Amino acid sequence: MSDFALREFFGFDESDLFANRSGRLSPKQQAKINEIEKGANQIFVWAGVVFILLALAGTYGIFRPVIGSDWKFTGISDVVGPILGLTVIWGILGFVAVGSFRLSRSSTDSSIQKVEGKVNFVKVEKRESSKSASGSTTYRTVQEYELRVGRVAFEDVDEELLNIMEEGDTYAFYYAKDTKEILSCEFISKGK
Repeated sequence: MSDFALREFFGFDESDLFANRSGRLSPKQQAKINEIEKGANQIFVWAGVVFILLALAGTYGIFRPVIGSDWKFTGISDVVGPILGLTVIWGILGFVAVGSFRLSRSSTDSSIQKVEGKVNFVKVEKRESSKSASGSTTYRTVQEYELRVGRVAFEDVDEELLNIMEEGDTYAFYYAKDTKEILSCEFISKGK
């Protein structure tokens, strides 16, 4: 284990580690998190716009025959269908659009969390689904490593980390609360 190898692997420097020890993000880490959040927020905004456009297209599809010159009002049943259709379309797509817009304004809690303890690597199997070209869903089992420190598990760590850290050694990890992204870490003591 070397401090340099850890810094290279997790992409942090001494100023990042110093800021994380104080319970805050370094300016470089804050800028990176802001950039990621900005991209995610833009995706949710555009998703909301697409859902509204779909609802408008559905509205046009429902009222197109009504607006046509040959349509004649013959009774209440002529209006119930389009109103019911609008209610369903705007109820579902409007709900999803509002949810997308709300998600675009939300931010993740990237407050600094610290966990200290002995490092333990665990190989776990997960079942992943994927759609084939024919539209059927297929499942496959994938293996990945989890890094466990105390009661905290960091999922899907690169196997290369097993060559850098020795299982049983004690480390302190500083990570973002919601994403559990490791921001920095430091060696504390050798395991027994």
